[in-house]
Amino acid sequence: MKIAPLRKTVQILSLAAMVATPFLNSRGISAVSGSFYSVSLGPLLLTDPLIAIQPLLAILTIDRLLLASALIPAGIALVLGRVFCSWVCPQNTLSELFDPLGSRLRLFTLGSGPLIRYTVLAVILAVTLLFGFPLASLLSAPGIISVQTARFIYEGTVGLELALIGAIILTEIFLVRRVWCNHLCPVGSLLGLLRCKKTLKVVINEAEAHPCLHCRECAKACQLELNPMGGSLAPQCHNCGACVDACRKMTGEKRPLVFRF
Repeated sequence: MKIAPLRKTVQILSLAAMVATPFLNSRGISAVSGSFYSVSLGPLLLTDPLIAIQPLLAILTIDRLLLASALIPAGIALVLGRVFCSWVCPQNTLSELFDPLGSRLRLFTLGSGPLIRYTVLAVILAVTLLFGFPLASLLSAPGIISVQTARFIYEGTVGLELALIGAIILTEIFLVRRVWCNHLCPVGSLLGLLRCKKTLKVVINEAEAHPCLHCRECAKACQLELNPMGGSLAPQCHNCGACVDACRKMTGEKRPLVFRF
């Protein structure tokens, strides 16, 4: 079974839910409410772990309810990796949509690596701790997109926060491929830290790897410009499965690349 069609279906359903939630709320139906910052599913509250720890850093106060609401998203990341980023996040969906447009227009490449990612995250957390300013909320692309979608449905207008989304798209088209998801996004950076030895990941099936060590089709399929044959992909990989699909297409039943816990 190819992963791409399933993932695309989940992405479309996520976008549909993001639009349907405020639309239904505006008509008095509130079984589901909220945004990608924090969403209520009936009595269940789910919060982005990065947003949940902000009060702890900003005002040095432990909000047990808020922290508890981050346990399920954190647990999903611990088991399945950064699947929110590649399967649900609307910013990733937009970046994937515009990625082919920039194939001949981009000027630079940054490759991949965790240094920039975690330097940015550290700065954001330090600003929150030192100045009590919730900077992460202003830099959460999925949160901004979902809130501004709701605002448009409720009021017919959008805020200046969408300028960040436009800047991300233009930068990725004309300057650096997938720079937000690969290097800057604080939401994905924190989720990337929530992993253990048993977290789902793409690995080399050593028994079948010999036919394609120099094929590089898996690396070409990766929008984050990772090389699955080069070793560990954590914490950059967000388990989209594009490399696994490309590998299966080239090798048939051999499957040198596989998902494994």
